[in-house]
Amino acid sequence: MNKIIFRIVETEAELQQCFAVRHSVFVEEQRIFFETDQDEFDKNAIHIAAIDTNTGKVVSTVRCHEQESGIWYGARLAVAKEFRTHPSLIGVKLCKIAEKTVADRGAKRFLAYIQPKNVRFFERLNWQKVDQPVTHFGSIHQLMEASLFGMKKKTEYYTTRKVQTTNVQG
Repeated sequence: MNKIIFRIVETEAELQQCFAVRHSVFVEEQRIFFETDQDEFDKNAIHIAAIDTNTGKVVSTVRCHEQESGIWYGARLAVAKEFRTHPSLIGVKLCKIAEKTVADRGAKRFLAYIQPKNVRFFERLNWQKVDQPVTHFGSIHQLMEASLFGMKKKTEYYTTRKVQTTNVQG
């Protein structure tokens, strides 16, 4: 079985592979976008990739961007069709890594517009619905929010412990 690693995108080549996965899912398969799903948020976003170690290719991606101070959005979670049933639970791990990534950067809230067919998936990850469904990119989506409470608490504990250790040593 292919081993999958997860990391923040490091190179332009990896970013282009993320865009290719997104294009195959959102333009070709789901037809949400006509030509491209890329937008103004991609430039300053944090892109996270799942990479097949056998081939070195990106097989899944998600992006996170700060829309306003402390308010982050996750978007464009895409898993290549042939990896959707991979035993490493790629989508779950990408979401958890995204949550930790934004929590580590001081997020107060982490939101995402979710297609109705994926709401249950996010609820199982402890995301909560925010208000009623809305039209987003021409179709109904549910705004949802991640619970960063546990992430922030762990991050704050780690940061506090690290500072205390540093002060004791130095």
